[in-house]
Amino acid sequence: MKKSSNLTLVLAVLLAAAVVFSKQFLPSVAPQAPSGAGAGTELHFIDVGQGDASLIVSGESAVLIDGGKQSAGDTLVDYLTRHGVASLDAVVATHPHEDHIGGLVDVFEAFDVRAVYLSDEAMDTRIYEKLLDAIDAEGIQPEFPDIGDTIPLGENGVFTVLAPGAHSSETYGDDPNTWSLVLRLDADGCSALFTGDTTARVEEDMLAENLALLNCNVLKVAHHGSRTASGAAFLEAVSPEYAVISYAQGNSYGLPDEEIFERLAPIGTEIFETAIHGSVVLTMYNGEVGVAS
Repeated sequence: MKKSSNLTLVLAVLLAAAVVFSKQFLPSVAPQAPSGAGAGTELHFIDVGQGDASLIVSGESAVLIDGGKQSAGDTLVDYLTRHGVASLDAVVATHPHEDHIGGLVDVFEAFDVRAVYLSDEAMDTRIYEKLLDAIDAEGIQPEFPDIGDTIPLGENGVFTVLAPGAHSSETYGDDPNTWSLVLRLDADGCSALFTGDTTARVEEDMLAENLALLNCNVLKVAHHGSRTASGAAFLEAVSPEYAVISYAQGNSYGLPDEEIFERLAPIGTEIFETAIHGSVVLTMYNGEVGVAS
């Protein structure tokens, strides 16, 4: 009996020593993203047909960038509801084209929105007036951010405005696409670029003035994959791991243009298209981007 007890004691000591050794000397294993809501940051590129709508969620915080056409309003509200969004920290309308702001009218009617950010230029259209009316009904004073301004995303994320700057029509003329707010998101050790319908001319200015801020893990491809944006030099500077193109199959514009795929090919970017894949969800956690759906 005494020999058996001694053997047990020796084994216990050896086991304890092994545990101590493993904690001190063996390589650590990288932590895995916890499952369920609240894990890292989620980027939802919502399939709203021929338009743009991106939902970014971090913990209890949510920001919506654009909202598709007015006909997509119900789809957008349903998507946000199904994904547990009860309120929005902010809504960003990148520019006043109907395929980016139309669905936001329904969003303001369905959700509590705390802040609104708009491009500094307006359009004299009925849908833009409806958007302003919806914002006013919420008692919100919209903000018109300039280059370098930031928009918070919860406690761990921040959007930085990279373009187009104040008085954008004076700089770029009367093309509303050039007025598009371009936002860089930094969260959970990753980054993403949301480009609205920006154009090659604005990209050239960003290359000259904000080159260091362009490299990102994720790119929302500008203007539904039009050749008028996403120049080769710009895409090389961004060098995204993932790119998402939002458009409707068989749209009258013939988008996306094949040149965009040819420009992204040398970079090795994995491309998602809402017309083919439906709504795309990417996750950012601990410096890595993953595909949730």
